[in-house]
Amino acid sequence: MQLLILAGVLALAASQKTTTIDPSVLVNIFGTPPTTVTRKPLEEIIVKPTESTATFVDKNGSACQCVPYYLCDANNVGVDVNNASVTGWGVLDIRFGDDDNSIDRHCQESVEVCCAIPKDPSEVPPQPKPQPQPDPTKVKGCGYRNPQGLGVTITGGTGTESQFGEFPWVIALLDNRNFSYAGVGVLIHPQVVMTGAHIAQKFGPGELKIRAGEWDTQTVKEIYPFEERNVESTVIHENFQPKSLKNDIALLRLDRPLEISEHINVICLPDYQEVFDSSKNCVANGWGKSHFGQSNRYAVILKKVEVDMVPYTRCNMLLKRTRLGNNFKLHDSFVCAGGEAGKDTCQGDGGAPLACPIGNNRYKLTGLVAWGIGCGQQDVPAVYTNVPKFRDWVDEKMANWGFEATSYRISK
Repeated sequence: MQLLILAGVLALAASQKTTTIDPSVLVNIFGTPPTTVTRKPLEEIIVKPTESTATFVDKNGSACQCVPYYLCDANNVGVDVNNASVTGWGVLDIRFGDDDNSIDRHCQESVEVCCAIPKDPSEVPPQPKPQPQPDPTKVKGCGYRNPQGLGVTITGGTGTESQFGEFPWVIALLDNRNFSYAGVGVLIHPQVVMTGAHIAQKFGPGELKIRAGEWDTQTVKEIYPFEERNVESTVIHENFQPKSLKNDIALLRLDRPLEISEHINVICLPDYQEVFDSSKNCVANGWGKSHFGQSNRYAVILKKVEVDMVPYTRCNMLLKRTRLGNNFKLHDSFVCAGGEAGKDTCQGDGGAPLACPIGNNRYKLTGLVAWGIGCGQQDVPAVYTNVPKFRDWVDEKMANWGFEATSYRISK
């Protein structure tokens, strides 16, 4: 999946009275692009892979070819070329840009290394499949993060890139009509994805598909493959208000279940009205609203940003200090996080998950990216859908589909 530049402005009306807010205030809304943005098909925006037959020479004079890292033995990696590990085998350098002139940047994909003696792909077994977990509640359970990634560890990026397979619950949404990027969702059941209503409402029957296990949007060479499913039906909250984004939640039923595994797994859901006001180091994910890497050369990898939750009363007070004004009142279908200078979910996408830790690398879904004012400003939190408010609604809709809530329930 390739991502498009996200930009959009939504009007917000959320006050004790019906107050109209100047749309220009919300300059960094998280959502899908407006209709004036032209979306290009994947084949027009994908980064061109490195030619498999191309041979490069590093600064030490060693010849090498760019191949997926699992097709190269440790002793055959050219350590002075792009993405080659200089810190140990099993670590890929994904440094972007040309700030380090000591690195020859030949390999254009994040999972490639420049290999002196690559293995013959025809003699290499197919890419390994992760260990299946048929029922997440009977094996490992929901909400487990893989902090070190799976198969390989990355280094050298901006510090906001996730490891491969680190957040198994994050789902990419694709427009089936032109196979362009549509937003982000979160897996709560092998056959159900949650996302923002403002994302789901844009698509009719058969127009949306999901991709699970996605990581780097400009390569298909990860060690574990992604899985795609069509969205069979959609349920949008009955009280969703498009102008104010109140009750911004929707469920997507897939045409068939995903195979739960190490890099594809469900998140745990909170209890009804559970409060996360004091939660720290919550994680929001997304593939970003900016361009694809440097000069359309380097890949876009799933981002992560850690933020602390902001209590409702404090968030409402802080937002009143912005151009929203004193008449603004935050609706109870929202929660807030962030407000630390330089840290925000500006590079996240509409419907993306905000998950808070509950111990032992395990997380509960707390919010869905909804809207924000500015980006990374001190004392200006970002606003998310209040997922705990909708737990009973989710259970009801799941039961209507004949699904049990065991997939996202923490075993006692």
